[in-house]
Amino acid sequence: MIWVTWRQHRVQALICFAVLCAVAIYAIGAGIWMRHAFSADGIPLCLARSGGAGCPAAITSFADRFNQGVAVISDVPLLIVPGLLGIVVGATLLGQELERGTWRLAWSQTVPRNRWLVTKLGLVTGGLLAFGVAVTMIMTWYHQPLDQVTARLRPVPGTAEGLTFTASLLCAFGLAVLAGLLLRNTIGAMVTAYVAWEIPTTVVTLLGGPIRFPPPVTVRLPCHAGCPGASVSSVPPVTGHLGDYVLGVARSGGQLVVTYQPASRFWLVQLIGGGIYLSTAVTALGVALWLLHRRTT
Repeated sequence: MIWVTWRQHRVQALICFAVLCAVAIYAIGAGIWMRHAFSADGIPLCLARSGGAGCPAAITSFADRFNQGVAVISDVPLLIVPGLLGIVVGATLLGQELERGTWRLAWSQTVPRNRWLVTKLGLVTGGLLAFGVAVTMIMTWYHQPLDQVTARLRPVPGTAEGLTFTASLLCAFGLAVLAGLLLRNTIGAMVTAYVAWEIPTTVVTLLGGPIRFPPPVTVRLPCHAGCPGASVSSVPPVTGHLGDYVLGVARSGGQLVVTYQPASRFWLVQLIGGGIYLSTAVTALGVALWLLHRRTT
């Protein structure tokens, strides 16, 4: 089964390896440049002495230079990579067998169909899990200087770090496996699975945006001389804590009303988003296993 699984999915495995190499090459090159600028601007020493309060201009300049330019080149593609790779790998696992009729040979051997599917799912899922963890580790290392002065809870870093990337990848894979079983057509399964993957992705995005769950914290701060420069994009944030994700800033009399997500909620947000993706993946794969005996004729 291991040899058969490799033969059937080696193209997808090579695609994943190529993507991983591309991410690693870019992240290492840009990460070294970012770390050099981080040290050259004296930010590590400033953070150690005053927590960033003594060098807001240097921090703002560094964040603007790398957060809005260099990081976008790698971060934005990673928003869709989990969906694309997940469906490419998952749609062929059952969809290709049913489309070509090779299931008749595969399921008439000594290996029962459930064992056949569970073995393939285990091997392929393990490969995707290793790929997702590797990408996450690379991007976490790459973002480390930015994470010290900006919010990890912003959508793009929140997708590239933590649990979300791997969980999103497995979600797309599970939906594509189910779509391949139901449609018996690889291309159709890819399109259907990608559209279906957009549903949990939209839910996770809404939770971090308009819905704002968990509920943000609101704090009132004294505002002197009109609080010049106090805005959502303030770096360091107007809360005074580097890493807080500032959502809104309003002036009320002599006070500044700040709505934000504390940096300490990063893993809570990751668990919520990752849980939505993983529950969708488990449900889809469970339904595929249950339907396997009913969709073979």
